[in-house]
Amino acid sequence: MPATRACLLAVCGLALSLASEAAEFERAEIGFEGSTYHYTFIARLAAPAAQVRAVVTDFDGMGRINDNIREARVLARYDDGSLKRVLKLRQCVLLICFNMDFVERVRALPQGVEALMLPAESSFRDGTSAWTIEALDAAHARVTVTARQTPRFWIPPLLGPAILKRVFLEEVTESCANIEKLALAAAAP
Repeated sequence: MPATRACLLAVCGLALSLASEAAEFERAEIGFEGSTYHYTFIARLAAPAAQVRAVVTDFDGMGRINDNIREARVLARYDDGSLKRVLKLRQCVLLICFNMDFVERVRALPQGVEALMLPAESSFRDGTSAWTIEALDAAHARVTVTARQTPRFWIPPLLGPAILKRVFLEEVTESCANIEKLALAAAAP
């Protein structure tokens, strides 16, 4: 159970970015089932949906979204339009740091992104994630991220749910702020 909480924090950290003065968090939840964690995050961004989608599908540029992303790159592109990508993260909680490798098969869709963890190459036994980007109007988008992951590494029990949830919210806030900022910069004339 503790391992899942730390993984969740790292995944959420890479997941989204909204500007704190403009973004509205509609929902942010994490849950644990054994060693598997799952999360849902929904936020309203003050940026056009097309530009938000462009930011979250810039797979080589994911490091711009969150400072914890140490490496982001496409490893292979497939004939069906999907790709294989790697995200390497370093997440610190209190004085304990974790290095996490996400190697995923990713498919960009008209309304978002779906990813399936490749366990043989990742720090996780399994995992899936989905991003949905919905246009609310010409200047606003709703981003919904859901994920389920089972880490291979151990997280010390002293990292309780309250600490992990706080870190999760901090990372999601940072990520959302950056996605919104990048999307707005891309939308500017």
